[in-house]
Amino acid sequence: MPNTHIYWLHPLSPTHAGIGRGVGYIDLPIDRAGVTGWPILRGSGFKGVWRDWAIQQKKDQIELAFGRADKDGESANSGALIPTDAKLVCLPVRSFRGTFAWATSPLCLQMLRRTLSLAGVHDLPNAPKELTDDKAHHATGSALVEGKNIFLEDLDFTAVECKTATAWAAKIAEWVFDKDDPWSKEFQKRFVVLPDSAFDFLCETGTEVHTRVRIDDEMKTVAKGALWTEESLPAETILMGLIQCDRVFQKKDETPKVDEATLLNQFAPLNPPKPLTLQIGGKATVGRGQVRCVFTEVK
Repeated sequence: MPNTHIYWLHPLSPTHAGIGRGVGYIDLPIDRAGVTGWPILRGSGFKGVWRDWAIQQKKDQIELAFGRADKDGESANSGALIPTDAKLVCLPVRSFRGTFAWATSPLCLQMLRRTLSLAGVHDLPNAPKELTDDKAHHATGSALVEGKNIFLEDLDFTAVECKTATAWAAKIAEWVFDKDDPWSKEFQKRFVVLPDSAFDFLCETGTEVHTRVRIDDEMKTVAKGALWTEESLPAETILMGLIQCDRVFQKKDETPKVDEATLLNQFAPLNPPKPLTLQIGGKATVGRGQVRCVFTEVK
């Protein structure tokens, strides 16, 4: 796919990308993919936050990149930058050894591999094989193994060192943290591939659910009806999406101001001095939604 970059989202605090009032036991649930039920962050939500970042950076060509409304007699135009939804790659899970694991599954990695292949990424590791429900594949030098087992939450698995898991851990670590970053090694030590059924279970039950209240100013007790629960993506979750630059829409009599490749590199820089720090989702006033964003090249 020409004029395409990959973006990686790495929440540094619990992130509430919600869908409004829920119908289950969680009053304010997070958004989930309709087919898999895995957490997801919609491209529309990311694009709005991304645009705010560009405005704060005082970047040029913002209306070409993100679109322009019809106002003051000026014609509207569609934005050229098109982000896909950010899909789950790794879910952080508490571990008996190593504090926590970055967990994924064969199906999750197969979907990641398919997306990256369609985008044009080469030299990807092999697709992982399906696992029996009692085994988990880990990378070489894992910090998660206790004896011959890996213990996550209240689940235990037989630990199996796997070359494919090692290769995927190295690739994802390089994309998200850069291979020279100390966190790259930490990621590889905590990377684990779980059976699909176990991963589905953890995606359903392993998110953070917080109970919130509002206190009545006069009585100093919980206000009537002001007790609720809200769900968040845990800090350290890793998600991935694609950004493509479509045709840059301009008036017919205008000389082209910028081409697609230049516009994409301007707003999705591959080698910035530091990753973008974005505020995504709700509950910002209580510290939710601090997200690290990294752009990588399709090659």
